[in-house]
Amino acid sequence: MSVGKINRKPLIVIAVVGVVFVVIMNILFSHVEWMRDIFSGNAVVGEVSPESGASIAARGEIAARISMTIFAAITALQVLAFGIGYAVVKSIRDSAESAALKLVRLEAAEIFFDVPLYVGLFGTISAFLVMSYSPQSSRLIAYSSTLIGIIFSLILRISLHYPLRQKLESLKAESDK
Repeated sequence: MSVGKINRKPLIVIAVVGVVFVVIMNILFSHVEWMRDIFSGNAVVGEVSPESGASIAARGEIAARISMTIFAAITALQVLAFGIGYAVVKSIRDSAESAALKLVRLEAAEIFFDVPLYVGLFGTISAFLVMSYSPQSSRLIAYSSTLIGIIFSLILRISLHYPLRQKLESLKAESDK
């Protein structure tokens, strides 16, 4: 692997797994009652005549499916953001550069450790978009996307970034002697 190159194959695999995850969530939504119950709310969008109970149920079902798809897509994006952060750290760690240059590259890669937080914020904003359709599922989307973003960002920083930085700083100190 050359300097600064990120192996894209794992990222493509993660993206494909994300798409498969969204599809599986939609299949589960169609066939598993408790999955529909998680995302179903009581709100109905638009005007509905009082005698059309089926129309109300159909609108609730559509809103729940949209909410579930947003939730699945945000979760898949979180996993992809985590994979990108991991790939960036791995490319820095595996490069043949000096410790000082790796430290500079690691400093420049700080943004990748915050991407899961940004995707979580995007999920929270997306939840506001579905709030009028399904208040119950919008809270689920907002809380879970924020929580997943925080957890993934912490994992990247604590288990990957910090140990690599400590190792590189000690190697740099040894080479400066």
